Amino acid sequence: MNSIAEIQQKVRNTNQLRITNYEKDCEDELLNMSSYSGVVEYFPEELVITLKAGTTIDEVNKVLSKNNQALAFFSVNSEKTIGSLFATSGAEFSDSVLGVQIINGKGELLNFGGQVMKNVAGYDVSRLLVGSMGRLAIITQISLKILPTKVAMQFQQRPSIKNKESSLRLEIEAKLKKVFDPYGVFI
Repeated sequence: MNSIAEIQQKVRNTNQLRITNYEKDCEDELLNMSSYSGVVEYFPEELVITLKAGTTIDEVNKVLSKNNQALAFFSVNSEKTIGSLFATSGAEFSDSVLGVQIINGKGELLNFGGQVMKNVAGYDVSRLLVGSMGRLAIITQISLKILPTKVAMQFQQRPSIKNKESSLRLEIEAKLKKVFDPYGVFI
């Protein structure tokens, strides 16, 4: 999948879909996001980068290092994509999220947040979706705040392991599922 239109069409034409980043995954129920990669926008002076979901942490690190900048969160595997990290992470990652572009279960393209650091009135959907394991929507683009390398190092420590399956989180996720994936496309 190389374009938003292709991804939207796949969502509209399927009953169930599982998101993957492994190049060899090509079954009908799988949506391979690895080819949807690259830097959309990068503003080093603003400490903001927007990435396509299939972009690997390695690729991001190479771009940022040219300006002595780094991601402000821990990643154990630099071959992971930013989309898979978004889908499997918690609060330590969501603190860096400024905005997100998604495709919901109806195939609609939606944008939440943006590229500026500001307070949010109401729910910050871009952060609520962090850790959703691809069960609510397809993450297509993510805008992240970045930091100078020396400052970012303090945030790149392995976070303590916490129980990710709190009853509150499960309840919120169930309600979000009804909003973002009313047809139950994402499994």
